[in-house]
Amino acid sequence: MNRSTPSRLAALGVAIALVLPPAQAADAGASAARDSNDFTATYRTLVDRQADAIVPVRYVITLSAGGQEQRNEDRTQGVIVGADGLVLVPARAVSLDLTALARPGQGMPAGAEATSSGFRVRLPGSDEWREADLVTRDTELGLAWLRVRDARGLPYIRFEELAEPAPGRVFYTLLRTSDEWGAVPLVRPGMILGETRVPRSTLLVDGMPGLAFDAAGRPMGYVDIDLAAMTRSQGRGLGLDMADMVMHMLPARRVAAATRLAAPLPAVRRDDEATVDPSPDAESGD
Repeated sequence: MNRSTPSRLAALGVAIALVLPPAQAADAGASAARDSNDFTATYRTLVDRQADAIVPVRYVITLSAGGQEQRNEDRTQGVIVGADGLVLVPARAVSLDLTALARPGQGMPAGAEATSSGFRVRLPGSDEWREADLVTRDTELGLAWLRVRDARGLPYIRFEELAEPAPGRVFYTLLRTSDEWGAVPLVRPGMILGETRVPRSTLLVDGMPGLAFDAAGRPMGYVDIDLAAMTRSQGRGLGLDMADMVMHMLPARRVAAATRLAAPLPAVRRDDEATVDPSPDAESGD
């Protein structure tokens, strides 16, 4: 985003010069330059309006390959999208085909996969990790939904007023840090760099995974990593062509439509799933 700031300011300066006397134009241009790098109002809007719906999710991930299993604790970002505890997470946090991540020429045992269980969610204003169950997963969209057990009246993201994503638009992803950093909300800016229809229609972005908003706090889309595509790009020699090293954004209207379909579905409760140690020492990075 910073790389494009000078060109935007230059265009703004030309427009100002056309309508204001020289002295006033200089003052207005300097003010615009200062304001363009001040995002305090945006930060406050996003945190006040939406941060309570951003929650940490912890789980146990089981790596299976060649008849062997290994379990590890992991963590991801969740978004509360229903007052009854419906939580949106990336589908890769639920299960992942590891064979798709093998670099060209590298062997991977057939059927190698990662599956998750023992989901826990910490709700806003609470120190307790609440159990959650898988509701459904959309592999095409890369989304999955959990439901926190016995949850009611939670703050959640409403997909009523949406921002339309388009190449060149700036967006902001809301995240929440681990306990090591106080579990505080973060606002990370990003930009939609372009769009493609190959191999499927998608928006190509530079930013952080998670639900993205515009400066007014309206949902714009869901940003995620195409792990398989990134792995393939890394195996193409030493040319260091970084053009393919991008993330993708699913427009908020599609996230909203999928969430409406997921909302009435029952959760699949599995009381025999592995659990996560709720102690602070078990916290891990994304």
